[in-house]
Amino acid sequence: MAFTLRITFSGMCLFVPEPTTPGGSTGRMRVLMPGMPGHHHHGGADRHVPVLSYDAGYLVQGGPLLGVPALAKFTGQEITPVAGNAANTHLCGHIVDLKQVTGRPVDPDHLGADTKKRLVGRVNLGAGGITRVAPGVCWEWRANEFRAIAHRVEWEIPDVQGDSLTLAGEPIGGGGTARALGTLYPSGGLISLEVLHEPVQDVIDPVPEHHQTPPMRGETAPHFTAFYSLFGGPVPVVLPRFWGPLEDAPPVSDPCAVLPPAMGSLPYTCLVGGA
Repeated sequence: MAFTLRITFSGMCLFVPEPTTPGGSTGRMRVLMPGMPGHHHHGGADRHVPVLSYDAGYLVQGGPLLGVPALAKFTGQEITPVAGNAANTHLCGHIVDLKQVTGRPVDPDHLGADTKKRLVGRVNLGAGGITRVAPGVCWEWRANEFRAIAHRVEWEIPDVQGDSLTLAGEPIGGGGTARALGTLYPSGGLISLEVLHEPVQDVIDPVPEHHQTPPMRGETAPHFTAFYSLFGGPVPVVLPRFWGPLEDAPPVSDPCAVLPPAMGSLPYTCLVGGA
Protein backbone atom coordinates (compact mmCIF):
# COMPACT_ATOMS: atom_id res chain seq x y z
CA MET A 1 0.00 0.00 0.00
CA ALA A 2 1.26 3.50 -0.81
CA PHE A 3 0.04 6.98 0.08
CA THR A 4 0.88 10.65 -0.48
CA LEU A 5 2.42 12.68 2.33
CA ARG A 6 1.63 16.40 2.19
CA ILE A 7 3.45 18.80 4.52
CA THR A 8 2.54 22.48 4.65
CA PHE A 9 5.19 24.72 6.23
CA SER A 10 4.15 28.03 7.73
CA GLY A 11 6.17 30.81 9.30
CA MET A 12 9.88 31.38 9.78
CA CYS A 13 11.27 28.47 7.77
CA LEU A 14 14.46 28.63 5.68
CA PHE A 15 14.60 26.12 2.81
CA VAL A 16 18.18 24.99 2.14
CA PRO A 17 18.77 22.60 -0.79
CA GLU A 18 21.50 19.99 -0.42
CA PRO A 19 21.95 18.52 -3.91
CA THR A 20 23.80 15.23 -4.08
CA THR A 21 26.07 16.67 -6.79
CA PRO A 22 27.15 20.34 -7.19
CA GLY A 23 24.50 22.16 -9.15
CA GLY A 24 22.30 19.07 -9.22
CA SER A 25 18.52 19.13 -9.01
CA THR A 26 17.97 16.29 -6.53
CA GLY A 27 19.18 15.54 -3.05
CA ARG A 28 17.81 16.63 0.32
CA MET A 29 15.94 19.73 1.39
CA ARG A 30 16.64 21.01 4.90
CA VAL A 31 14.03 23.28 6.45
CA LEU A 32 15.68 25.33 9.22
CA MET A 33 13.81 27.12 11.99
CA PRO A 34 16.01 29.76 13.62
CA GLY A 35 15.80 30.77 17.23
CA MET A 36 14.01 34.10 17.57
CA PRO A 37 14.61 37.03 19.95
CA GLY A 38 12.91 36.13 23.22
CA HIS A 39 12.50 32.42 22.43
CA HIS A 40 14.30 31.45 25.63
CA HIS A 41 11.86 33.46 27.74
CA HIS A 42 8.33 32.28 28.30
CA GLY A 43 5.99 34.98 27.07
CA GLY A 44 8.58 36.87 25.00
CA ALA A 45 6.82 38.93 22.35
CA ASP A 46 8.80 37.30 19.52
CA ARG A 47 8.97 33.79 20.94
CA HIS A 48 8.24 31.23 18.22
CA VAL A 49 7.64 27.52 18.67
CA PRO A 50 8.17 24.75 16.11
CA VAL A 51 5.00 22.67 16.13
CA LEU A 52 3.81 19.64 14.18
CA SER A 53 0.05 19.62 13.61
CA TYR A 54 -2.23 17.02 12.07
CA ASP A 55 -5.85 15.88 12.22
CA ALA A 56 -6.31 13.59 15.22
CA GLY A 57 -8.28 11.22 12.99
CA TYR A 58 -5.02 10.07 11.40
CA LEU A 59 -4.14 8.33 14.69
CA VAL A 60 -6.83 5.68 14.15
CA GLN A 61 -6.45 3.20 11.30
CA GLY A 62 -9.50 3.35 9.07
CA GLY A 63 -11.11 6.09 11.15
CA PRO A 64 -12.62 9.32 9.80
CA LEU A 65 -10.88 12.68 9.89
CA LEU A 66 -12.20 14.65 12.84
CA GLY A 67 -11.33 18.26 12.11
CA VAL A 68 -9.58 18.35 15.50
CA PRO A 69 -5.85 19.16 15.36
CA ALA A 70 -3.28 17.25 17.39
CA LEU A 71 -0.28 19.46 18.19
CA ALA A 72 3.23 18.38 19.15
CA LYS A 73 6.11 20.77 19.89
CA PHE A 74 9.52 19.64 18.69
CA THR A 75 11.73 22.36 20.12
CA GLY A 76 15.40 21.40 19.83
CA GLN A 77 14.58 18.46 17.59
CA GLU A 78 14.51 17.48 13.92
CA ILE A 79 11.98 15.41 12.02
CA THR A 80 12.78 13.23 9.01
CA PRO A 81 9.39 12.06 7.64
CA VAL A 82 10.94 10.20 4.67
CA ALA A 83 14.69 9.67 4.44
CA GLY A 84 16.62 9.60 1.17
CA ASN A 85 18.42 11.75 -1.38
CA ALA A 86 15.78 11.98 -4.09
CA ALA A 87 14.06 15.26 -3.20
CA ASN A 88 13.56 17.92 -5.86
CA THR A 89 15.77 20.75 -4.55
CA HIS A 90 14.36 23.48 -6.82
CA LEU A 91 13.16 26.66 -5.10
CA CYS A 92 10.63 28.60 -7.15
CA GLY A 93 10.60 32.37 -7.55
CA HIS A 94 8.13 33.05 -4.73
CA ILE A 95 10.83 32.02 -2.23
CA VAL A 96 13.41 34.77 -1.79
CA ASP A 97 17.02 33.52 -2.09
CA LEU A 98 19.03 35.00 0.76
CA LYS A 99 22.33 33.73 -0.60
CA GLN A 100 22.00 36.47 -3.21
CA VAL A 101 22.13 38.93 -0.29
CA THR A 102 24.69 37.30 1.98
CA GLY A 103 27.08 36.09 -0.72
CA ARG A 104 27.68 32.94 1.27
CA PRO A 105 25.78 29.74 2.03
CA VAL A 106 24.22 28.79 5.34
CA ASP A 107 26.78 27.75 7.95
CA PRO A 108 27.17 23.97 7.45
CA ASP A 109 26.97 23.53 11.22
CA HIS A 110 23.21 24.03 10.90
CA LEU A 111 22.91 21.16 8.43
CA GLY A 112 24.50 18.61 10.78
CA ALA A 113 24.72 18.60 14.57
CA ASP A 114 23.78 22.17 15.43
CA THR A 115 26.57 22.77 17.94
CA LYS A 116 26.09 26.55 17.68
CA LYS A 117 22.51 26.13 18.88
CA ARG A 118 21.01 28.65 16.46
CA LEU A 119 18.11 26.36 15.51
CA VAL A 120 15.00 25.51 17.47
CA GLY A 121 13.77 22.98 14.91
CA ARG A 122 14.62 21.32 11.60
CA VAL A 123 12.84 19.11 9.08
CA ASN A 124 14.80 16.92 6.66
CA LEU A 125 13.10 16.04 3.37
CA GLY A 126 14.58 13.20 1.34
CA ALA A 127 11.87 12.85 -1.31
CA GLY A 128 9.16 14.83 -3.05
CA GLY A 129 9.20 18.53 -3.82
CA ILE A 130 7.44 21.88 -3.50
CA THR A 131 3.97 21.89 -5.06
CA ARG A 132 2.28 25.17 -4.03
CA VAL A 133 2.89 28.32 -1.99
CA ALA A 134 0.89 31.13 -0.41
CA PRO A 135 2.43 34.15 -2.18
CA GLY A 136 1.47 36.64 0.53
CA VAL A 137 1.53 40.38 -0.20
CA CYS A 138 3.70 42.88 -2.05
CA TRP A 139 7.02 43.78 -0.42
CA GLU A 140 9.70 46.25 -1.36
CA TRP A 141 12.82 44.10 -1.31
CA ARG A 142 15.67 46.35 -2.37
CA ALA A 143 15.00 50.00 -3.21
CA ASN A 144 12.23 50.14 -5.84
CA GLU A 145 12.33 46.34 -6.27
CA PHE A 146 8.86 44.99 -5.54
CA ARG A 147 8.01 41.32 -5.19
CA ALA A 148 5.80 38.73 -3.55
CA ILE A 149 7.43 36.63 -0.81
CA ALA A 150 5.83 33.33 0.17
CA HIS A 151 4.80 32.67 3.76
CA ARG A 152 3.47 29.11 3.38
CA VAL A 153 4.97 26.29 1.34
CA GLU A 154 3.35 22.98 0.48
CA TRP A 155 5.60 19.95 -0.02
CA GLU A 156 4.33 16.60 -1.34
CA ILE A 157 5.94 13.18 -1.29
CA PRO A 158 4.00 10.77 -3.50
CA ASP A 159 4.10 6.99 -3.34
CA VAL A 160 5.23 6.61 0.27
CA GLN A 161 5.33 2.86 0.85
CA GLY A 162 3.56 1.26 3.79
CA ASP A 163 0.24 1.58 5.56
CA SER A 164 1.35 4.05 8.24
CA LEU A 165 3.86 6.78 9.02
CA THR A 166 5.66 6.90 12.38
CA LEU A 167 7.08 10.30 13.26
CA ALA A 168 9.74 11.06 15.85
CA GLY A 169 11.76 14.06 16.90
CA GLU A 170 15.52 13.51 17.18
CA PRO A 171 17.77 15.95 19.07
CA ILE A 172 19.40 18.33 16.58
CA GLY A 173 22.65 18.38 18.51
CA GLY A 174 22.97 14.59 18.55
CA GLY A 175 22.66 12.32 21.55
CA GLY A 176 19.66 12.47 23.81
CA THR A 177 16.39 10.64 23.40
CA ALA A 178 13.99 10.59 20.47
CA ARG A 179 10.47 11.83 21.10
CA ALA A 180 7.50 9.97 19.64
CA LEU A 181 5.25 12.32 17.65
CA GLY A 182 2.62 9.82 16.54
CA THR A 183 1.93 6.94 14.19
CA LEU A 184 -0.43 8.13 11.48
CA TYR A 185 -2.63 6.19 9.06
CA PRO A 186 -3.63 7.58 5.66
CA SER A 187 -7.17 8.62 4.89
CA GLY A 188 -8.17 8.42 1.26
CA GLY A 189 -4.55 7.75 0.27
CA LEU A 190 -3.27 10.95 1.97
CA ILE A 191 -1.62 12.07 5.20
CA SER A 192 -1.59 15.85 5.56
CA LEU A 193 0.65 17.56 8.14
CA GLU A 194 1.43 21.14 9.05
CA VAL A 195 4.77 22.34 10.37
CA LEU A 196 4.42 25.72 12.06
CA HIS A 197 7.17 28.06 13.25
CA GLU A 198 5.15 31.02 14.38
CA PRO A 199 4.57 33.15 17.50
CA VAL A 200 2.95 31.23 20.31
CA GLN A 201 -0.31 33.18 20.11
CA ASP A 202 -0.66 32.36 16.40
CA VAL A 203 -0.26 28.64 17.03
CA ILE A 204 -2.87 28.75 19.79
CA ASP A 205 -5.26 30.92 17.76
CA PRO A 206 -4.51 30.29 14.07
CA VAL A 207 -7.26 32.52 12.61
CA PRO A 208 -5.27 35.43 11.15
CA GLU A 209 -7.93 38.12 11.40
CA HIS A 210 -7.89 37.68 15.18
CA HIS A 211 -4.43 39.20 15.50
CA GLN A 212 -3.21 40.42 12.12
CA THR A 213 -3.68 43.90 10.76
CA PRO A 214 -1.81 45.21 7.72
CA PRO A 215 1.34 47.12 8.66
CA MET A 216 1.99 50.65 7.53
CA ARG A 217 3.68 50.99 4.16
CA GLY A 218 7.44 50.84 4.68
CA GLU A 219 7.33 48.73 7.86
CA THR A 220 9.70 45.76 7.80
CA ALA A 221 8.71 42.14 8.41
CA PRO A 222 9.61 42.08 12.10
CA HIS A 223 11.05 38.57 12.42
CA PHE A 224 12.99 38.31 9.16
CA THR A 225 16.37 39.27 10.66
CA ALA A 226 16.56 35.88 12.41
CA PHE A 227 17.40 34.18 9.09
CA TYR A 228 20.68 36.07 8.81
CA SER A 229 21.97 34.50 12.05
CA LEU A 230 22.33 31.19 10.19
CA PHE A 231 25.08 32.30 7.78
CA GLY A 232 28.04 31.93 10.12
CA GLY A 233 29.14 35.52 10.64
CA PRO A 234 28.41 39.14 9.77
CA VAL A 235 26.61 39.38 6.44
CA PRO A 236 24.74 42.08 4.51
CA VAL A 237 21.11 42.31 5.58
CA VAL A 238 18.09 43.15 3.42
CA LEU A 239 14.68 43.28 5.07
CA PRO A 240 11.38 43.22 3.18
CA ARG A 241 9.29 46.35 3.65
CA PHE A 242 5.53 46.16 3.32
CA TRP A 243 4.20 47.86 0.19
CA GLY A 244 0.64 46.71 -0.37
CA PRO A 245 -1.63 43.85 -1.44
CA LEU A 246 -0.40 41.05 -3.64
CA GLU A 247 -1.96 42.73 -6.68
CA ASP A 248 0.69 45.47 -6.42
CA ALA A 249 3.53 42.97 -6.99
CA PRO A 250 4.80 42.29 -10.52
CA PRO A 251 4.54 38.73 -11.86
CA VAL A 252 7.08 36.32 -10.40
CA SER A 253 9.50 34.63 -12.75
CA ASP A 254 9.58 30.86 -12.23
CA PRO A 255 6.42 30.92 -10.11
CA CYS A 256 5.04 28.14 -7.94
CA ALA A 257 1.42 27.09 -8.13
CA VAL A 258 -0.60 29.07 -5.60
CA LEU A 259 -2.47 27.86 -2.52
CA PRO A 260 -6.07 29.07 -2.17
CA PRO A 261 -6.27 32.35 -0.21
CA ALA A 262 -8.14 30.65 2.64
CA MET A 263 -5.05 28.48 3.26
CA GLY A 264 -2.61 31.39 3.48
CA SER A 265 -2.53 32.82 7.01
CA LEU A 266 0.00 35.24 8.56
CA PRO A 267 1.26 37.11 5.47
CA TYR A 268 2.79 40.11 7.29
CA THR A 269 5.21 38.87 9.95
CA CYS A 270 6.45 35.32 9.38
CA LEU A 271 7.83 34.71 5.89
CA VAL A 272 9.76 31.80 4.45
CA GLY A 273 13.14 32.09 2.77
CA GLY A 274 15.64 30.03 0.83
CA ALA A 275 19.41 29.83 0.66
